[in-house]
Amino acid sequence: MKLNNKFWLFAIVCMAFTTAIAVTLAVLFWKQITPSEQQLLVRLFKDQFWYFFSTGVFLFAAFGFTLDWFFRFYILPLNQLIEETQVMNTVNPAHRLKIDGSREIQTLAELINISGDQYESAKHIIDRTVESAKAKTEAEKNILATIMAELTQGVLICDAVGRILLYNRQAQRVLNKVQRPGIAAKDGETLEGVPDGFVGLHRSIYSLIDRNLVQYALKDIQGKLDQKKENVSSHFAVVTQNRRQLRVETLPILDEDRRFAGFVLIFSDITLQLEHAGRLNQHLKTMAKKLRSSIAVIRSTVDLMIQFPDMAVEQKNDFLGNISAETQSLSRLLRTELTETISFANSRWPLSPILATEFISTLKSETVTIANIEVDVAECDPRCMIRVDNYSLVSAISFVLDCLKKEFNSECSRIRLTAPGNLVQIDLLWQGEPVKIETLRQWSDLPLTGAQKGYPLTLKEVLEHHHAEIWPHTDKKNGDETCLRIFIPMVQSEGISENIRHVTLLPKGRPEFYDFDLFNQPGQTPEMGKRLLGELNYTVFDTETTGLDPRGGDEIISIGAIRVVNGRLLHTETINQLVDPCRPVPAESIKYHGIDDGMLKGKPSIEKVLPFFHRFARNTVLVAHNAAFDMRMLQMKEKTTGIQFVNPVLDTMHLSATLHPAHHDHTLDAIAKRLGVNLIKRHDALGDAIATGEVFLKMIPLLNEKGIYTLQDALTASQRTYYAMLKY
Repeated sequence: MKLNNKFWLFAIVCMAFTTAIAVTLAVLFWKQITPSEQQLLVRLFKDQFWYFFSTGVFLFAAFGFTLDWFFRFYILPLNQLIEETQVMNTVNPAHRLKIDGSREIQTLAELINISGDQYESAKHIIDRTVESAKAKTEAEKNILATIMAELTQGVLICDAVGRILLYNRQAQRVLNKVQRPGIAAKDGETLEGVPDGFVGLHRSIYSLIDRNLVQYALKDIQGKLDQKKENVSSHFAVVTQNRRQLRVETLPILDEDRRFAGFVLIFSDITLQLEHAGRLNQHLKTMAKKLRSSIAVIRSTVDLMIQFPDMAVEQKNDFLGNISAETQSLSRLLRTELTETISFANSRWPLSPILATEFISTLKSETVTIANIEVDVAECDPRCMIRVDNYSLVSAISFVLDCLKKEFNSECSRIRLTAPGNLVQIDLLWQGEPVKIETLRQWSDLPLTGAQKGYPLTLKEVLEHHHAEIWPHTDKKNGDETCLRIFIPMVQSEGISENIRHVTLLPKGRPEFYDFDLFNQPGQTPEMGKRLLGELNYTVFDTETTGLDPRGGDEIISIGAIRVVNGRLLHTETINQLVDPCRPVPAESIKYHGIDDGMLKGKPSIEKVLPFFHRFARNTVLVAHNAAFDMRMLQMKEKTTGIQFVNPVLDTMHLSATLHPAHHDHTLDAIAKRLGVNLIKRHDALGDAIATGEVFLKMIPLLNEKGIYTLQDALTASQRTYYAMLKY
C-alpha cells in the first residue's frame, strides 16, 4: 500500500475514534442532566446550529491538518531516512541523505551523513591497504590472463557437466561459427555477421561439440586412469559446419580424491595443414608418374644397349644422351620436389598409437551392433600397434556393419584379427552374399551416421586419414563365409613420449598464485525458482523502437544485451544489433535515440535477429527496466518468427518499487543516481542494458536485506507492486 493511502487510512481511523469518544461523552452527559435542562440544550443547539457546525468542521479540519503535518514531517521522512540509509550502508557509500522533514529529522540525517563521511574515509583507507596487498597477486593474475589470451592454441576449461568455466580468445575464434561481415544475403543486401553458436561462461560445450565425441574422449581417459597409465590425454577431431577441421586434445582435471572435477580441451585448427597435405599427396602422385616414366626410358635404353653391344657409335651416343637427360631429370626432381614430404606425414589427423587388441576390445564395448559377436585374434602379436582415432574408426566400422545389414540383410557373425607382414588385418565375416566393389565404392562416398546426428566425414575420408583400405574377400577354406577386410598400417612399439600430459589435481586449498574458483558452482539444472539470486545467470537487455505503441505497428530498431554470470557483467559477451524495421523512423523518435533511416539501411530484419537473441539468452533469466514494454515488443513477433521467450523475467522498475516504496520516482535515471551508477550512453540499447545490469547487481544485496533471496521471492515481490498492473 502506498504511504499516501496509509496516511488517509490513519487519518480516517483517528477521526472516527475521536468522533466515537466525543459521541460517547455527549450521551453520558445527556443522561446526567434533567429533562428541563435537555430541552434548554436542544433549544440552544437549534438557535446556534451554524455556530456549532462551523466549530465542529473547524476542529476536524485542524485535527486533519495536524495529522497531515505530522505525517509529512515525521512519518514519511522517517521511512525515506530508513531506505536511503540502507542504500548508503550497502551499495552506495557515497550517497548522502537529503530529507525534507522536521528539524529533528534533518538533524538526524546530518548525523547519519557525518557517520557516512567517517565510514567512507575509513573504508577508503582499508581499500587502499587491501589494494596494496593485492597488487602482486593481481600482477600475476594479469600475466596469466595475458598468456591464456595470446596462446596460439585454443584452451577451454569445463566442469564435470560440460559448462564452460574459462576460455581464451583463440578458443572463441575457432569455435564460434560466424558468418563474416560483408557476405551478401539472398536478396542482395549485406548483413552483419551473426554467430550460430556461442562460446561463453556457463554455456554448455555440447552446444558446440557433439556430446558423443567429448564423452568418448572422457571414457577413454577414464580407462587410462583405471589402468594407471602415465599419459592420460585423449584426442579427437571436430569438423565444423563450414568444414573447418579441428584437432582437439582432452585432459582431465581431478579433485583431491581423484574424481572428475572437469576437463580441459585444447584446440588446433589443422584445416590448412590438411589442405596442404592433400595438395602434397597429389603432387607426389604426379611425381611418381614422372619417376616411372624416366625409369622406364632408362631401363629400355640400357636393355637395348645390352642386347646390341656392337651398335654404331652415333646410335650408342644417342642412347647415352637419353640416359644422361633422364638422369638429370631425376636429380632435379629429387632436389626440388621431394624435400618436404616427410614433415607433413604426422600432421594429417590426430591419430594415437594403440594396441590392435585394445582397439578390438574398444570396438566391441562401444558398438552395440557387435557387442555379442565372436572375436578371433589369430596370428597377431599382442604387442602389435596401430595408429588410430578411436571414435572415427569405430564409427566407420559400425557404419559398414549397418550398411551390410540394411542392403544385404546379413549380420556379421565373427571378427578376425591377424597381422600379416607390416599390416594389421581386420576381417568382418558373415554367412551370405559377398559385397561387390561397386557397392563398396558407393558406401565410401556416404557420410557416417552416429547415434544421434550425422558424422561429418565420409567412410572414404576416415579410411584415408588412417592410411587404411577396405576390400571384399572370400575365404576359400570356407566357401559359405565371406568378409570385408580392412588393412591398417602397423606401427613400431613406441617408447614413452616426451610430451606426456599429466593429470591435473586440484589442491584442497587455493593455489598460491591465482584462484579461478571455477569448480565450486551449484548444479546445472536445479529448480530455478529456488535458486539464490546471486547464483543465477542473467541476460540484461533493452530495445529501441520506432515508437511506444507495440499494437499500433511500432517496430524494434535496436537490441542491446549483456550477460551476467557469477555476479559480474561480461563485457565480452554482448549484443549490439541494429534492426531494419521495414518502415520509416518518426522524427520524434529520432530525437529520442538518434537512430535514423540511413543507419538502419542494409541491417538484418527482426526475423533474422530475434532467433539469434533467443539463442543468446537461452537458459538465463531476462532482466530489463520496464520489461513489460520490451517483452510486449518481442511477443508481437511470435507469429512471424516462431520464437517464443519463456525465460523468467525480472524488472528493475518493479524491484525498485519493492525496495524503496517511500520514493515515487523509479525511472532508470533516478534509480541509477540513488544507487551510484553512472549512465554513460543513455537511450542506446547496449548502454541502457549495461546500466540496467549494474543497477540490478546493486539491488541484490538490498533485496537480501528485505528477506528476498531467491528468484521466486523476487517474482512474488514484483507482482505486489503497482507497476505490475501496467499493460502494453
